[in-house]
Amino acid sequence: MLKHLYRLLFCLITIGSVTQVHAQEYERSISISEWIEEMANHKDSTYILQNTEIYYNENVDSLYAWWQPRTPAADTIPKDTIHIRSRVMLFNCKLPENSTVVMSNLIFHRNVSLTACQGGSQMIFYNDIFHEGLDIRKSDMGTLQFQYSSILHRIIIAELQINLFSFSNCKLSTEAKLPSVPFNYGFEVEDQPFQILIYITQNENKINTFNLSNCEILETDVDPVIQFNGGIYDIMYIDGIEFKETIIDFIEVSVKEVLAVQDCIFNKPLGTNQFNFPLNNTSFYWDQLSNAGLGLYYDYAQLPFNSQTDTLSAQIYVFNALKSMYSKFHSMYRTQGDIESANASYVQMKDMETRKYQYGYLQNPDLQSLFNWRLNQFLKYFSAYGTSPVKSLIFSMWTILLFAALYFFFPSDWDQIDRKFLIGQHRKLMEYFKSEQKLEDFYSDEHKELFQTFEHYKKEIRENKGQLPAVVLAMGKPLYLAAMIKHKFLTFFYRRIEILKGRWVDLSSKRKTYVALVTFFSLAAYTVFLIGVRTLNSVTLSINVFSTLGFGAIPVQGITRYITIIEGFIGWFLLSIFSVSLIGQVLQS
Repeated sequence: MLKHLYRLLFCLITIGSVTQVHAQEYERSISISEWIEEMANHKDSTYILQNTEIYYNENVDSLYAWWQPRTPAADTIPKDTIHIRSRVMLFNCKLPENSTVVMSNLIFHRNVSLTACQGGSQMIFYNDIFHEGLDIRKSDMGTLQFQYSSILHRIIIAELQINLFSFSNCKLSTEAKLPSVPFNYGFEVEDQPFQILIYITQNENKINTFNLSNCEILETDVDPVIQFNGGIYDIMYIDGIEFKETIIDFIEVSVKEVLAVQDCIFNKPLGTNQFNFPLNNTSFYWDQLSNAGLGLYYDYAQLPFNSQTDTLSAQIYVFNALKSMYSKFHSMYRTQGDIESANASYVQMKDMETRKYQYGYLQNPDLQSLFNWRLNQFLKYFSAYGTSPVKSLIFSMWTILLFAALYFFFPSDWDQIDRKFLIGQHRKLMEYFKSEQKLEDFYSDEHKELFQTFEHYKKEIRENKGQLPAVVLAMGKPLYLAAMIKHKFLTFFYRRIEILKGRWVDLSSKRKTYVALVTFFSLAAYTVFLIGVRTLNSVTLSINVFSTLGFGAIPVQGITRYITIIEGFIGWFLLSIFSVSLIGQVLQS
């Protein structure tokens, strides 16, 4: 509201000061050299030039011709620098036309203002310094460019009709102390925490192309503000600027053809109050705004409304206005196929919705509002509101591993590694050290019934010889060999690794030491093997349950059965969200 009042006051000041100024005839006519000399030699505090035509005379103004070689000055001031110590006020003047004029190495110690001026088909201020800023009001110009110049305090533009208005490689700054200027626009207050750096307000007139590129905004004790207030721009370029603590605010601004914001760093939310731009011809990657986002400024001395503002939901008009701007950026990115920027802007927009649900629950704490709030919070953590299938997949994998860790401590029918199994193995180990049996004997005793079955099968084949076709009998021998090859190999293996060769008590001390060491490392390896088997079965079981593939009878007992049911429900829920997220990203691509 305050900004709109300031804008109205600004327009009244501007209109009142330019009434009846567009004269067709000028009282004076001077060359550029004469004009600069007049300003430099003026002794009063204010230099006023009105109803005057300033023209380019190639005979005397060659110093300001475009073809003169120029290089940006270093920190030192060039010897041919001209100092203009008076305040400069141009009123109803015609600037040079039909030629490119480069005004270089000028230092304006006081404010410079142009009111109701015309012409200036191509004016360039090169390597100049404006100590108390610049005011341009109600003027109709061709091209005005500032290159490698320093404009200190602020720039005020009101109702400027111009083809190209450009700042490139300039240094810009503002301070808490106001400069001595002829006009005060209401929003300029001494010693406030922010001050205007660039203020452009437009209504009927139009800036065809605006360029702000590769400029340095000098750090001071206040927050600089660049405000675009109203108006229509055909093309707008903002490139290569670290805005740091600078506030950028677009208020009811429309860019019709091209908007390009590139290689910039925003540390504060970008003000976008009814900001319109072309969906197809806008280049504004979201990574420049990832730390700042969008915002609405109603008082620069206070924090803006943005996606992280807790009280945003309490003001429905502000909430809807900001959400509308996020939606516009999101639509622009989707139109251009920039899925990464679209997702990032969508996440911040959904953050606003989450805070709205939180506010709704705090105002009316019921079950539905609680679920709306908490579900949105979960969706952000699980899949970034459906924009990151990979994030949801990683979350699902960690969930599977968590349940697998629980299953690890409970036996299943798949491995049967329980206390009974371990006790049985330990008894066999004790029996091995007490008796004279070898490892081969223990293995043969354990599989005795199986060996007998194979021998009976072999005997049956022999007994049926002559009673069955030869081809049927020929099939039996490979089957018998295939069944026995594993057991023959293991029997050979156990025979080769035998270390005890008798009872433990009968061994010498040296032999006992050797056998003890081998036994220790063998038990360690066997333990690792059992852990590996249990881990593999636990992970397999968890994947099976999580993905709800099904396995008939549940291969676990006791409380683990109920854990599998819980994991199955969680898996169904998370995989459903993952599927929706994945499909959404594929369709966007």
